[in-house]
Amino acid sequence: MIQLDDDSIITLTDDEGNEVDFLLLDVVEYDEKDYLVLLPMEDEETEEGAEEDVLILQAVRNGDEETYIGIEDETVLNAVFGLFTAQLEAAAEAAGLDDDEDSEEAEEE
Repeated sequence: MIQLDDDSIITLTDDEGNEVDFLLLDVVEYDEKDYLVLLPMEDEETEEGAEEDVLILQAVRNGDEETYIGIEDETVLNAVFGLFTAQLEAAAEAAGLDDDEDSEEAEEE
């Protein structure tokens, strides 16, 4: 399993040879495989307030080497993203960051 640091940054090379930095949000296990959930780091082209998409890649290990491959199967992408969001919501709830319940309680008072 991949170990996460608090400030995990992964630099990948795109098809044109440009290096692109991503923040590693989580590693999700699905169907006995590891998937990285990545968020592109801000750059000059990203508009403030623009919604960004996450990138999901499968981690493939060959001995000591690890490579990442894109996922074409929509079912796998949706399943991994669903697991990621469920884990994120559970962590937020455990940390007391569930905004919906807090705002409902505030409205009742």
